[in-house]
Amino acid sequence: MKRLRFYLNLYRAFLRSSLVREMEFRANFWAKVLFNLLWLGFFLATLKIIYRHTEAIAGWREPEALVLAATLYFLDALISTLFYFGLSELPTMVRQGTLDFVLVKPVDSQFWLSLRRVNLDQLGSLVVAVLLGIYALLRLGYMPSLTNILLYMGMIVMGVLMFYSFHFMMMTLSIWLVRVENLWVLSDVFAQIGRFPTDVFDAVLRRIFTYVLPVAFLATIPAKALLGKASGGFLLVAAGWALAFFVAGRLFWQFALKSYTSASS
Repeated sequence: MKRLRFYLNLYRAFLRSSLVREMEFRANFWAKVLFNLLWLGFFLATLKIIYRHTEAIAGWREPEALVLAATLYFLDALISTLFYFGLSELPTMVRQGTLDFVLVKPVDSQFWLSLRRVNLDQLGSLVVAVLLGIYALLRLGYMPSLTNILLYMGMIVMGVLMFYSFHFMMMTLSIWLVRVENLWVLSDVFAQIGRFPTDVFDAVLRRIFTYVLPVAFLATIPAKALLGKASGGFLLVAAGWALAFFVAGRLFWQFALKSYTSASS
């Protein structure tokens, strides 16, 4: 319990530090919020153009596609807020030797690297994603049950954990490689595939993207869960994948540290 309290207090310190950082550059903060909103607007405009020529794509009507878009935007905002940019700095820290200062801190290095930087400029995006989802449900004339909402939120948590672990493993490769800033592209490919409803693929790829490379759990299955089209069994599958990814990432990090050579060596 004392250890847990220590980490909670440390995370609160990270939040305060992130807030101070954002408020020092308020114009930049609002510019990033505006940019994110413009990106969403462009995405929705593209979706609108597509649905002007068809009523459904792979069984997804426009309001249902909006639920999927809201899920994507919400997940992306969570990822960007919680850990993405902080972890993406790991290759630079390895190359410059500043990782040394992290490893000597009396705190778990994975915790510090993952959560020290909170991007609060994404909070506006989170709100917009929620409003977009509510709008889509109103257009459908559908009110999800509490069970479906809880199932949806559980799927989102599992999706974030899966992407976090995958991205962390990609960044950990910088322990052995030299200039690997573009490793984030591999994580982005993982996310980009998840942006498409898996129903657009054939049966073989749908199974692969669900049970082999589980990108379906990033958006498609959570959106279906909210719409009442996915059973609770998928949450167990998602939890299994999330746990497997997290443990693999943890073990991979500990293995990588054995090969890490301090900049002072």
